[in-house]
Amino acid sequence: MTPSPCPFCNGKNISVVEGTTFRWRHVNCDECGANGPEVRIQTVGEGTKEQWEERAIELAIVQWNLRISNNL
Repeated sequence: MTPSPCPFCNGKNISVVEGTTFRWRHVNCDECGANGPEVRIQTVGEGTKEQWEERAIELAIVQWNLRISNNL
C-alpha cells in the first residue's frame, strides 16, 4: 500500500516511523513534518516481529490515507 501525498504540503516524501514508544508507528511527511494517527504494533502472540512490523506499517498507511480522504 502506498501513502497518499501530504494533505498540508502535498509532499510525496512520506515515511512510517516509530511513534511515542517502540509499540507505536505513524506516517510522517518528511517535507513538512505532519504526521498521521499512531497505530499500535503487535508485540506478543502468533507471527514474527517482521510480520508484526509489516502489519503496523500497513495500518499506519491506512490511517494516513483515511485522514487524507476525510480532509478533502
